[in-house]
Order: sequence, then structure tokens, then C-alpha cells
Amino acid sequence: MSENRSYPPDLENVPEIFTRHIGTWQGEYIKTDTRGQFSRSFFGNFTVTIEGSHYRQINNYQYSDGSRLQLNFQGEFENQILKLSSSSYSDFAAIAWDAGQETVCFRATKTQDDALITFVETMTLLSENQRVRSTQAFKNGIFDGISFIEEIRLP
Repeated sequence: MSENRSYPPDLENVPEIFTRHIGTWQGEYIKTDTRGQFSRSFFGNFTVTIEGSHYRQINNYQYSDGSRLQLNFQGEFENQILKLSSSSYSDFAAIAWDAGQETVCFRATKTQDDALITFVETMTLLSENQRVRSTQAFKNGIFDGISFIEEIRLP
């Protein structure tokens, strides 16, 4: 007989701030070029779950032309550091950590269109149900712009 139950986060390995991001967040991503000029925007919905020391995130994007994209990420917490991979990108690798002051830092790499893309992101909780993320992007080591998003947690 199989039981379907959720296990709480392993607080020895999972920094408390990550548990405060559990749930579904929604907002509009705004991308700028290297001079800070608007490039494009799209809507996102991001669902985070943590069971034991296992992390899972599903990103759903909706673009102005009506197209949609879903990306899947999974990882494990080891010594208070989240190590992520993705079933959506074969070479995606990332780490995330508690940076203090209600902020999580995140660094990721992946290959896209024959270029190495690096992302450095901060995610700051403003309140229990509001957060802001900003991301610096680099393409083959050259600055490629900034993205930011203000999100609310859905009930």
C-alpha cells in the first residue's frame, strides 16, 4: 500500500530562508540590454517544493506571442548549499546559498545557441508573500544585460 505524503525540509541541511520560498510565485520578468534599456518582458510562474533535502522548481513562462515554456529543475542541499541540475538543459549546473539579509544568491551556467551563458542572481524576500529577483547575464564571459522581476506568492 503506497502512501502519498509530503516530508518537511531537513533543517540540518536546508537553510531556513529557502523554506520561506516554498510555494508558487508569479510576476513579470523584465530584461534589459547592457545599457539598461528595455529589451523584452514576459510573465512567469515559479513553483518551489522542498522535501527532506530534495529541492524541486518548475518555471512556467508565457510570452506576448502566446507561446509557453516550462523548465524543470531539481537539486539537493549539501552543507547548507543547494546544488541544482535541470532535465530541461543537459549541461545546466547551479548553486544557491543563503547570503544573509533575507537574500539568496544563485549562480548558474548552461549552453544555449553555442554560447556559454552564466547567470548570477539575488533573490530578496521583502515580506512573507513578496520577493524581488535581479539577474546579471553573461554570454561567453561578456556582460549581456540584467533581468529583474517582482513577484507575489499565490495563495
